[in-house]
Amino acid sequence: MDVCLAPDGRCALLIGYGEGIMATGTGPQGSLVMLWAGEDPALHSELLEDLEAAGISYVDRPTGADEVAPTADPLPIDWKPRFGFEVAVPSSNLEAAEKILEKLLDEDPVDMELPAEDDAPAPAAEPSHVSKATSAVWSGNDPERLDFLSQALKENEIPVRVEKNGAETTLFVPPEEEMLAREIIREIIEGAPPA
Repeated sequence: MDVCLAPDGRCALLIGYGEGIMATGTGPQGSLVMLWAGEDPALHSELLEDLEAAGISYVDRPTGADEVAPTADPLPIDWKPRFGFEVAVPSSNLEAAEKILEKLLDEDPVDMELPAEDDAPAPAAEPSHVSKATSAVWSGNDPERLDFLSQALKENEIPVRVEKNGAETTLFVPPEEEMLAREIIREIIEGAPPA
């Protein structure tokens, strides 16, 4: 059941039946006529706002609100969309409502696209806990191994600080993470499981 509010505050009880809508009583405005059906939420809300502003009563229903109980078929083939909106107006207001709809359809669509982000990642600020990384756990001059070890420690949520002294690079971790970091590095370098 749907309720249609008229501009003067009167209400008419409507009963959805099959494909049509049946009013429980005749009104001075005539029968209901489908004005628009679609899936565009922006157009739907603008249409309802403009109809209200013009004082035109309407019925707003989700698509498929008139469906009957599901059948035993687990994969029913239905020609109707499962999402969308249907807006109907009294036949006496159809001409004015169609003008409102045409005006909305002639407007350029609202740009709902998110602004593009730069491809380059923003420089990440160094977290304060990284500055507490004071225990040296590895030194070497192999940049590939350095990258692999630092990524392995970060994956285990261990903050890492890298310091270069000439050709030698040193990995530092917080003192409370030193034992775990050394164990992870030993497993990687020696290829041995935990002891």
